[in-house]
Amino acid sequence: MRLILKILLCFTTLILPLSVSAADDVPDGLPDHIVGDIGVAVYTSNLHIGTEGTQSLVLPYAFFDYERFFVRIDEVGIKTFKMGYGYLEVIGKINLDSYKVKSPINGSSINRSDPIPLGIGTFQETPIGGIFLNAYHDFGKSKGALYEFLYFAELETYKKVVVYPQVGVERQSSQYANYYYGISPGESNLTGYNAYTAPATTNLLAGLMVEIPVVDNWYINIYGKRKWMGNGVNNSPVMNRSFQDNIFAALAYRFK
Repeated sequence: MRLILKILLCFTTLILPLSVSAADDVPDGLPDHIVGDIGVAVYTSNLHIGTEGTQSLVLPYAFFDYERFFVRIDEVGIKTFKMGYGYLEVIGKINLDSYKVKSPINGSSINRSDPIPLGIGTFQETPIGGIFLNAYHDFGKSKGALYEFLYFAELETYKKVVVYPQVGVERQSSQYANYYYGISPGESNLTGYNAYTAPATTNLLAGLMVEIPVVDNWYINIYGKRKWMGNGVNNSPVMNRSFQDNIFAALAYRFK
């Protein structure tokens, strides 16, 4: 919760002047009321780092637009000017993953501060699917960069159940990857892991979201994602798998 408050504080400071001026001039096509889903979800992840296993959290769930402001599960932002099938956006990413690395030898642990990614991006809602292109700077301790390219398709199936297949690629700069997956000589002595300097790395990912109507405007959303880590991360001694998993199940009300 402290991480979420830090992200929202930094994000609000960054975009408040923009959001105030933008709200005075909302163009056609942007809603003047909340449109989208708000509810609650169980978020589960297994990063396969050290001895940490599966972790679960119950938190609010949101995927909605209001004028220029939006929330997309783990992103919050403001739409600026029109660009292609979408807008240039000022965005912040909420990362709920834990980066506590615990030694399997003596129980000592290395605590990483969670990332605070803020940057710019765009969501292009094209006739062939949704494309997300984002670039972040981590205002947390890594001071590194994070880049994302994501593609979602939309397939309606039996009884209005909608399936959203996802593929994507993520690039972590050397500063970002090394802070979260590297081991300094001092940390090596503390935990027994070999010292390691992580280089920049490229990670591939695939996911699937299923939207199930329940009754009236209520929906269940189920999402699973697997991220295959690049060699820069996989070669780290703290990694015990070559992939990371994220899953959530949400019950949400849809505002129209």
